[in-house]
Amino acid sequence: MNAKTPIVPDSPTAPDRTVVIAGGGPTGMMLAHELGLAGVPTIVLEREPVIGDHSHNLGVHPRAVEAFEQRGLLSEFGSEFESWPRLHFSMLWLDVPRSGDDFTVIIEQRLQQEVLTRRAAELGVEVRRGHEIVGVEQHDGGVTVTVRTGGDGGTTYTIECRCLVGADGPLSATRELVGFECDESPVSYYGIFGDVKLPEGSEAGFVTDVNARGIFCIWPFQENIIRVMSIEFDARPDDPATPVTLEELTSSIRRVTGEEMKFHELRWAHRYGGTTLHARDYRKGNVFLAGDAAHRHFVHANHGHNTGIHDAVNLGWKLAADINGWAPEGLLDSYSAERHPVGERACGHGQAQLEIMQSMERSPGLRRLIGELIELDDANRHFVTRVTNVRYPLWAQDAADTAHPLLGARVPKPLLKDGAAGSEQPHPLHVARGVLFDLSAGVDSPAATVARDWRGRVSVVEAGPVEGVSATALLVRPDGFVAWVGVDDVVDGLTEALTMWFGPAG
Repeated sequence: MNAKTPIVPDSPTAPDRTVVIAGGGPTGMMLAHELGLAGVPTIVLEREPVIGDHSHNLGVHPRAVEAFEQRGLLSEFGSEFESWPRLHFSMLWLDVPRSGDDFTVIIEQRLQQEVLTRRAAELGVEVRRGHEIVGVEQHDGGVTVTVRTGGDGGTTYTIECRCLVGADGPLSATRELVGFECDESPVSYYGIFGDVKLPEGSEAGFVTDVNARGIFCIWPFQENIIRVMSIEFDARPDDPATPVTLEELTSSIRRVTGEEMKFHELRWAHRYGGTTLHARDYRKGNVFLAGDAAHRHFVHANHGHNTGIHDAVNLGWKLAADINGWAPEGLLDSYSAERHPVGERACGHGQAQLEIMQSMERSPGLRRLIGELIELDDANRHFVTRVTNVRYPLWAQDAADTAHPLLGARVPKPLLKDGAAGSEQPHPLHVARGVLFDLSAGVDSPAATVARDWRGRVSVVEAGPVEGVSATALLVRPDGFVAWVGVDDVVDGLTEALTMWFGPAG
């Protein structure tokens, strides 16, 4: 076949309802799953032909664990999870148990992608592997996406769609093709992960070292396998298309530590890094950014991966509401309004760590001061939860001090359990519906009566009183965040909240 002959896969039957997602990593596949739950025709374009056997992201933060649980996905990853109790700020170790937060758990990125891909496919999502986005044109009816398959010199075709979402990583083609304006820090770093095989009978323990040149870590990964990490400050990674070699890894370690290290066999390696880059807005017309495409920052405690999961969950139900015709005015704009501050915090959190570590030799007192602050309970808690514990400013800022502590926060964990629904039907949050949780002891409370006028978009669940939750009713958005709190069966503001997030009654 002539290389210039376009290959055009079957086009979607409803381009005015179709969403194209560039990127089949955890962020892109989580978004695809969300759209699939709402019956939105979705196509995922992923440049890599297969899901790799190795994972550079392993840790899933407590809030992302809750996001998986609220969709009924957590059990798909296994029945027991190894916890990872070590978190750091600028390589100063934090005390997670003392913070009162849950541990990060180990769920390999590879497994996340496999599960999310399978579940999305069951919902009708089409995943095209070996296909990459090379052109974008917006018009009144939506977006025309040009796709290439077969790499450089391969063939191209176009897809007509309603919306395009760039979840295609830190080097996002979508971001560059559409021309999103970004803020970029000149400070850069260059990192390599490598899984190294040890000779039979050899052992290695957990090792960390940080100096003004960079970071070096070793941690046991699998039997006879260690994971080695080298990060160089004020450096930029090589061409991502160039394979990582054992020599590249050992040379980086030598520059950071000043030591010559010999390894038996390099099983797998991953290169990453660059500058901190943050899109000024996550929406430009009918094109959106999510995950590392929107907020590229220093790799610290897997905040990028976990922030991306919540980008997907926040955007998914709003995009589906718009395509399915019931989105209230401004709902799609609330995606960037809510998630941009979270991405900014993650970028700033990583940037501060780089600056502190790079200044170790000229400003050692700064690092000592941070270490002293971390010993204080409130400061330790702040550093552990600063990026992951998100509360949206759903109401006016001047009301934040008087608002109920649950307003804008995550749904209480007991309400994520299947038993809360009290029926054989799937938990409403598993299928990405809004929920009015009736926590009163009575039947058909005033809040439940009001919410039933939105029964097409909001489920009413008679959960009964929940220990530790000082409310008689909670309105929870499909992404699992509390949009209204009722106390003592008072329903003031409930109609307004339902209209704000779910449109007019009916």
